[in-house]
Amino acid sequence: MNVRAYWQFYKDIFPFIAAFGIVCAIATDVLWAFALFCTIGLLFGFLGFQVFKKGEYYFYYNLGITKWNLLKISFFINLLIAIPLFSILLTCFFIILL
Repeated sequence: MNVRAYWQFYKDIFPFIAAFGIVCAIATDVLWAFALFCTIGLLFGFLGFQVFKKGEYYFYYNLGITKWNLLKISFFINLLIAIPLFSILLTCFFIILL
């Protein structure tokens, strides 16, 4: 498994995911923002990649990586990043309230 290729793909879609997560955090509460960041945010990341960097899919096809594999691994990477980030944000939120 080519971990560097999956990580590179996630780094390419993360700005789209983060932008969606920030908009969700402003529009909703913390729990909904986390849920949307982990689920629908990834789809917005794929959509942004599809629109702005569509030609880079050939790089992953040449490595034998399909879009479905990119989606699965990106979902797990997103969860691994989102859970500690969410716990830090939730801790800061409770400290501010106290």
